Amino acid sequence: MDEAPSDFCRDYPEQEISLDDVENGGYPVISQARYFVERIAERSTMTRIFQAEQLEYVDALRRQWAEDHGADWRDPDSLEWREFRAEVAAVLEVHERSAQSTIELARNLVNVFPSTLAGLRGADFSERHARILVEQSVGLKTELLAEYEARLLPWAVELIPSRFERLARQIRAELDSEAMVERHRVAVTERRIALEPAGDGMAWFGNYLAAEDGVAAMAVATGIAKGLLKVEGETRTLAQIESDVVRDMLLDGWGTMPPLEPGSETIPTPAARRGVTPEILVHVPVLTAMGVSDEPADLEGYGPIDAETARRIAGTAPGWLRMLTDPEDGAIVSFGRTTYRVPKQLRRFLEARDQVCRFVGCARSAKHCQADHATPWSEDGETVLANLELLCVSHHLVKERRRWKIGNEGTGEISWTSPTGRVYRTKPVRKFAPPGEKRMPRFTDPDLIEKWFEKIEETNRTGHPPF
Repeated sequence: MDEAPSDFCRDYPEQEISLDDVENGGYPVISQARYFVERIAERSTMTRIFQAEQLEYVDALRRQWAEDHGADWRDPDSLEWREFRAEVAAVLEVHERSAQSTIELARNLVNVFPSTLAGLRGADFSERHARILVEQSVGLKTELLAEYEARLLPWAVELIPSRFERLARQIRAELDSEAMVERHRVAVTERRIALEPAGDGMAWFGNYLAAEDGVAAMAVATGIAKGLLKVEGETRTLAQIESDVVRDMLLDGWGTMPPLEPGSETIPTPAARRGVTPEILVHVPVLTAMGVSDEPADLEGYGPIDAETARRIAGTAPGWLRMLTDPEDGAIVSFGRTTYRVPKQLRRFLEARDQVCRFVGCARSAKHCQADHATPWSEDGETVLANLELLCVSHHLVKERRRWKIGNEGTGEISWTSPTGRVYRTKPVRKFAPPGEKRMPRFTDPDLIEKWFEKIEETNRTGHPPF
């Protein structure tokens, strides 16, 4: 980190400030602090300039890809566009949804809102201001875009992003109220759920849906929670009960919900009505399961969880899948065939190793991916672990197009060479022993471990957990 030069400190010595100085408009100059503030301001300016240049390059690449490969932004589902989007996501090291957003921002700034791009290039305002201006223009008629920018842009240098966004919505509504209807129609097509891991074994679960449905869902959850809050002996807070209500309605496949009207019968939860039984996969070290160690377990789709939680989940598991790992480095050294429901063993092995789509930057869950031969079967590729990886449907199609070249090194690490020749690498979530290398887990008591696995096999036969 830079330090304030001695000359700077001499030019701006620290000063004592008196009440008279304050009343007369005087203020102290704190030399070292002022120096750092100026450096922060400089970097902020540089960042804005670089962001503008990067967006210009992104749109230049879009035009070049259209010329070379026929990728058209009007057809985002085409393989040509998917390849282009994948390249942008890979080089920016972001999810493809974020890459698509950046591509659209760049295209609009370069071709629709050049004055806004010029302002960003001049560091007049932040990239967030430019993004808000573009995003809030969606649905406006083409002939209104110039007036929209002319009215809104001057405020970018005056308002913080949150206030600027409110003003953008107001101006858009004044120009064309019908645009609000169109924007909502578009937004509804993007509804989805999302899971965001948080700390301490917790996660945020959300549903992006129509506002009226969201308000109604919140009212239902709060209404039920307020009723339960009045129950004698209840110690949970309203917020805790609301969370538990939503969880129970989604996950309790055999439960019931309070009646819709006083005196009427209870009704089954949605999960119970639909017969939905969720599957949760947890990788629990055997010593943790036995209570000998408190080494964290791994909850697929989330990450590490504490040993106590892992044992509680494992204690209610209807079946176990035997997988031996090295206690020192986590490398998987063997994969058993005993399970309550007989799986396709190699597929489960891949899911345990990859956990997500193996295309660079993709986070699609392995459950929703396809097993792919790195070297195609038609070209004498073998159906063995060293030649397999999991790819989501979209990236499987991109790979089959052959412009993206894949290299599977047999250890789980995969290289991707893009159509431009740039190489990207992805590593598996879990380690594996190299092919042909025989390794034994370094357990301190092999006999104890063997007895534990006998209990696991009994669990798979009887359904009773080995606790």
